Amino acid sequence: MKITLLLCLLFLVCFPMLAQQKVTFQENFFNNNRFKIDGVDADAEEVAQAMSSFESSQKNFIEGHKQMKIGSGLRILGIGVLVGALVNYGLSDFTQDDTRTYFLISLSGMGVGTVGGALRRKGKSRVETSVAEYNYLKDRSNYNEISLRAGPGKIGLVFNF
Repeated sequence: MKITLLLCLLFLVCFPMLAQQKVTFQENFFNNNRFKIDGVDADAEEVAQAMSSFESSQKNFIEGHKQMKIGSGLRILGIGVLVGALVNYGLSDFTQDDTRTYFLISLSGMGVGTVGGALRRKGKSRVETSVAEYNYLKDRSNYNEISLRAGPGKIGLVFNF
């Protein structure tokens, strides 16, 4: 009976260590997101699924990844508007109306690109923070220990977490 109880307790302590996986986040040369779970390439959905045991990390990861996608799109849109305005100005007659149109369109393109860049940076920060938080919480949960402590008049089994 004691052996069965001890084996059950050992299983409960060691089981969380087997289920958790280490997640890493990188960006390649073209600023594309690369996620790895235990050294194996994974996409964002797989990473979110691996983080399911820690809901706050998973929620921040999903929202941060969405912000990164939206920010990248807005940044590309801003660059496209700037290039389009420059091409339009180059093909025009260089009148005052054309210059004003170029200036206003360029200003709006810079605004959209700036907002996109800021949104992407904020999303990247959230993703990096959530991955680091997940790895920390996962590692912290693996350091459960059972020890036998004895004191004056007290002897017992202590579970530290």
